[in-house]
Amino acid sequence: MIDLQITVKLDDGTEWELKPSIGTFVKFERHFKMSVQALSNGTAGIEHVVWLAWEQARHEGRAVTTFDHFVDKVEDLQMGKTDAPLVATPSPTT
Repeated sequence: MIDLQITVKLDDGTEWELKPSIGTFVKFERHFKMSVQALSNGTAGIEHVVWLAWEQARHEGRAVTTFDHFVDKVEDLQMGKTDAPLVATPSPTT
């Protein structure tokens, strides 16, 4: 299970808390040709996190325009995760 929370504050004062869906992560991997593991091992850049927020906002039906326009409107961005790892390891069965 992938567990990631992204908080985006836009220049108009609105703030969105987004949790990318599995579908958004798949689109990320297809678009950037890299694994979502890059988010946890430090090889992903800020563009990757903003893209995830933008794509998830589109998925949720929020009014967003092109990616470049969205980037211009982002005033602050925070990436966090819950206590769970980014990709949980299945528990061994006994």
